[in-house]
Amino acid sequence: MSEQKTISLEVKVTVEEMKHIGEYCKKRGLNFSEWLRELALREIEREEKKKNEEDLSSWVFII
Repeated sequence: MSEQKTISLEVKVTVEEMKHIGEYCKKRGLNFSEWLRELALREIEREEKKKNEEDLSSWVFII
């Protein structure tokens, strides 16, 4: 299991955006840090999958 570390992260949002995000997390019982981490990792995974699919689609098979 990999070791986890805490980092400081600055996220620029308006007060209204932060209220909206806070309400969203509160309603769903989410910890903002964990939610943001999971969201980022899902996005990275989605992008990598898309890239891999594009790489595979460029292959030419000769039979």
